[in-house]
Amino acid sequence: MFVLENLCSGYYGGKCFLQDISLEIPGKSFTSIIGQNGSGKSTLLRTLAGLEKYSGHAGLGNYEIARISRGKFAKSVSVMLSGKNFMPSYPFTVREIISLGRLPHRKLFARLTEHDQEIILNAAKELHLEKFLDRNIMTLSDGERQLALLACALAQDTQIILLDEPTASLDPDKSLRIFALLRELANDGKCIIAAVHDINASLNYSDYYVALKNGKLISNGTAKNLSPEILREIYDTNFVKYVNSERNDVLWHAVC
Repeated sequence: MFVLENLCSGYYGGKCFLQDISLEIPGKSFTSIIGQNGSGKSTLLRTLAGLEKYSGHAGLGNYEIARISRGKFAKSVSVMLSGKNFMPSYPFTVREIISLGRLPHRKLFARLTEHDQEIILNAAKELHLEKFLDRNIMTLSDGERQLALLACALAQDTQIILLDEPTASLDPDKSLRIFALLRELANDGKCIIAAVHDINASLNYSDYYVALKNGKLISNGTAKNLSPEILREIYDTNFVKYVNSERNDVLWHAVC
């Protein structure tokens, strides 16, 4: 789905942060982008979303990302960036926030159709937000606002979903529920790419991983083949691997 060749992006002070990234991210799968804070996870995600200037090649299918019109792009790719700095100046309701996901499918100033309303309600139900639909988005907790932003991405109804820390500020049970939902969407044929912090919560649901450190690609491959050596290289600490015999889940425990 995405093909990157000699990609450099994230230009700050005339220098590029992500350097010489070459990889393929397949469609109909769930890929987790992992690495320390400041490793370039969000920058890579923003580049895939067409929000960063870059050099080299960044392809989506047969198209160069930088050359795809925003309208066409928005019908194929939905993006949920980090909600940490989400501070709207108008008291939008949760329903109105989720309805923004329908904008690429509507004519300018057109009203929401019954089909749009159904999609919005279904997105809210997927994330257990029905009771919050008429609430001011800023009266919700950080985690609840995060869910509303994710619902907006789901309501956009695209083949590709890009997510930056989708489970930030969420309790463990809700976090696992989100990853299970993303896994289900990938099983249904969507391409899910998420920059994640909690590797144990995400990698058991992922098909592939991309590991970054200091703006460079360290490794990428199938999630089941991730090794303690790779984790040590990207996180600068040792890891011990545990396997849950009941669920066959893999857990990585950092050790000094």
